[in-house]
Amino acid sequence: MIVSTSSSPVPAPSVARPRTVDLSVSGPLDARAVLALRAQVSEAVVDGPVLVLLDVSAVDRVTPSGVAGVLDLGRVARAAGGDLRLHGLSRAVAHAHAALRLDVVTRVYGGRAAALATAGTP
Repeated sequence: MIVSTSSSPVPAPSVARPRTVDLSVSGPLDARAVLALRAQVSEAVVDGPVLVLLDVSAVDRVTPSGVAGVLDLGRVARAAGGDLRLHGLSRAVAHAHAALRLDVVTRVYGGRAAALATAGTP
């Protein structure tokens, strides 16, 4: 499991786009991966609303605890006035998304640009 992060600077007040934090996970999306991501999301929301962009393109397996954890990450981001957006579809994520009907609660974008371009930013 590899989890990485990067963040963008706070935009000028005239820019409508929220502050973003880029996270990625590779290998299994499981409890261990989610714990690492949760620490990073929790740290990011301390400064206020943030759009968390989670790249899941390198995920090769999704466990039930991974699904529950990602839903919780979204809750943490939204509670602070932000959002969590998954992007970079992998076969494992696509299978979990379809099998568990996660389209009701979350969407997986084809890439980072599509996740950023979506209307209704926090």
